[in-house]
Amino acid sequence: MKTCSRVKIGSRLKLLVLTAGVCMSLTVGCGKSENKYTYRDAGIEALNAGDYESAIASFDEAINASNALVGAFDIDVLKYRAEAEYRAADYQAASDTYGILIQVDKERPEYLNMRCVSKAQTGDLSGALDDYKRAAELDTEKNAPGRAEAILAAGAALENQGASAEAMTLYESAQAEGIENAELFNRMGLCKFGEKDYETAITYFAQGLLKPDAASVPDLIYNQAVAYEYKGDFDKARELMEQYVAGNSSDEEAARELEFLKSR
Repeated sequence: MKTCSRVKIGSRLKLLVLTAGVCMSLTVGCGKSENKYTYRDAGIEALNAGDYESAIASFDEAINASNALVGAFDIDVLKYRAEAEYRAADYQAASDTYGILIQVDKERPEYLNMRCVSKAQTGDLSGALDDYKRAAELDTEKNAPGRAEAILAAGAALENQGASAEAMTLYESAQAEGIENAELFNRMGLCKFGEKDYETAITYFAQGLLKPDAASVPDLIYNQAVAYEYKGDFDKARELMEQYVAGNSSDEEAARELEFLKSR
């Protein structure tokens, strides 16, 4: 998915592309059924340890060792496998696995939410939006797992399609539901930046920086600095860019921007 999470001088938005893909088959293997729980447990242990490749291999073995038709055990393993694939950034494989779960365990909003996020990461923005909308229809309580992530993915997809106003409406509805995190405010700020409403953009970036997970979105400081620059407050922009560069010394673009601000 091309994710706009940061303002870039000139083009204004920094785009990241993350793609990967492996398709999974649910063919029943000929292993011994008594081993399937051992394989599943090994997969869970590897997943918790962050060894996603080994986790996926173990979950495959668990499915192959299951002698029954796809049932509760296989569905359980598929959920773990999808999580491992997603954490491993193998988004196409995760999307495929969530698709299988939807086929064998019916349309559940949590599966659709995570397939939405996975599809967005592969660049399938239309598919991501379709999954988000369907999940929203099914999730009448608006509390299904993955909802917050799906909203951000769907909003980013809308932004990439040039529908920033629609994305902003989606973000505002999420905020009204009580979903508030650093990335949500970052995205809201980017929408306002795109409208050249720099003052409001700065406010949203500042709100994001107050959230407990602000450290996971370092672009908030960068984006706020650029918004101050575009507003014409070069002193504040330089101060924030210095703060950003101090914690992200390998960011050459930011370093160049800081040198420019020092010359103003």
